[in-house]
Amino acid sequence: MEFNPQWITLISACTAMIASVAGPYVNTRIAGLQFKTNVLSVNRQKWIEALRDLVSSLNSQLLTAAVMRQSLEEPAHIVIARDPDLFRRVEGLMRTATHIELMLNPLEQDHQRLNALMQESIDQLRRPSPGHDVEARVERLTRDIIQVTQAILKQEWGRVKRGA
Repeated sequence: MEFNPQWITLISACTAMIASVAGPYVNTRIAGLQFKTNVLSVNRQKWIEALRDLVSSLNSQLLTAAVMRQSLEEPAHIVIARDPDLFRRVEGLMRTATHIELMLNPLEQDHQRLNALMQESIDQLRRPSPGHDVEARVERLTRDIIQVTQAILKQEWGRVKRGA
């Protein structure tokens, strides 16, 4: 079987033209995907670190507030209003809880659970359950907060490893 040399030349030229057009397009797409993946992974790692720091701070603030709350005879809002140091501590606790809440995705179940535990802890400090040890109740809630946060962090690290 004989091939016409002009056909071979035409096919070679077409192949070269397609490669010269498609090559940069493919390289640009791949570079864009790699950039997006890297940026997402870096941002997700920062989010993970920030959440870990904020939850540890929140738990510390909750446990400190629980010890203080346990000793209060008067309604908490009266004591807080009279004591500027205590007011700043409560303000810091609320700021930390709000910061965490703003970092969470309200559509994800683990995130909803973490938010609910934080709110339950704060409510326990505001209005302790009658006949219950406030300190022990808040300590249990902080352990639950840690468990839920660990599950969230594990899931997020999985996403970082996958580059998703």
